[in-house]
Amino acid sequence: MVNDARQYCYLKGPFELKFGGVLHSPTIAFETWGTLNASKDNGVLIFTGLSPSAHAASADADPSLGWWEDIVGPNKPIDTDQYFVICANSLGSCFGSTGPASINPKTEEPYRLEFPKLALEDIAATTKEVLKHLGIDSLKAVVGPSMGGMTAMGLLLKYPSICEQLLLISTASASRPFSISLRSLQRLMITSDPDWKSGQYTVDDLPLNGMKLARMLGMITYRSAAEWNQRFGRDLVPSSENRDSFFKVDFQVEQYLHNRSNDFVGSFDPNAYLYLSRAIDLFDLGAYGESLADALSGFELDKITIIGVDKDFIFPFDYQLELCNAFQENKIDCKLIQLESVQGHDSFLVDTENFGSAIRTFFT
Repeated sequence: MVNDARQYCYLKGPFELKFGGVLHSPTIAFETWGTLNASKDNGVLIFTGLSPSAHAASADADPSLGWWEDIVGPNKPIDTDQYFVICANSLGSCFGSTGPASINPKTEEPYRLEFPKLALEDIAATTKEVLKHLGIDSLKAVVGPSMGGMTAMGLLLKYPSICEQLLLISTASASRPFSISLRSLQRLMITSDPDWKSGQYTVDDLPLNGMKLARMLGMITYRSAAEWNQRFGRDLVPSSENRDSFFKVDFQVEQYLHNRSNDFVGSFDPNAYLYLSRAIDLFDLGAYGESLADALSGFELDKITIIGVDKDFIFPFDYQLELCNAFQENKIDCKLIQLESVQGHDSFLVDTENFGSAIRTFFT
């Protein structure tokens, strides 16, 4: 028997997306931890980055470790003894929610590239339906790391009083050319793989090489050069492991990247990756006003904390500083925290000591 803590929210009827597409009765998978109180006001909603599922932490129904295991749980920084925590799998992803790999009810075939153009605002809107499904009108807090921070702000654009507090982590109001160019190259790696077949691949014949290259590039940029240097130096792999290859893997860092990307490529749908990657690049909070501060002027929040990392390659700390300044222009209490962490953008996933303390402080 497969352990599965997922629950499902089945939306009824046509669901209109930001860019004009329509999905018929999409499904959103989600998980919860803790207990919703009688007044239903102790909810904490976590939005994910691009690749995670809704399984942020272990549970009785699924004891496997979650992607934020050290942060979410009893007596942990996001304390499930105190809060009712919700995490949904993004619309467009491939871990239970409707996405390009899902069956299109009109054709009885996978959507593939027939899936409508996706925006992070669409992910926010479908997650709001999950809250409605749970009977939650307002939240104690919304937490958004990386892409999830953008999605969280997309939610507040439409529902400015949905939460009392907002925690943004390693995120931005919009992607800038450097990170757009990196994601564009990742997408090209996938679509240039002959097995991509213009999105018409099957589960038995995936564009694995393109996905592997895209994941390797992502892994390199999610961390910092300092970490790669510290972890691997110039350590070599045993030559006997590569004697059949002329351009062999010589260094342990190469072998690590190959192994970790192999672990990923078989579990994530390539088209879902393309859609979500593009949605990150398309998001632009500042486009909702004459300035970024103007776009944020309707947010009704008691408190905001923004956490960034000094060695983040994808969303550098000045992105978080820009956001904080815009909130403060609107007289919203905003605390900005810069953490020193060699793990770069991925720090919020692995640097529990730094992030655990900062997140726990936010909730006290």
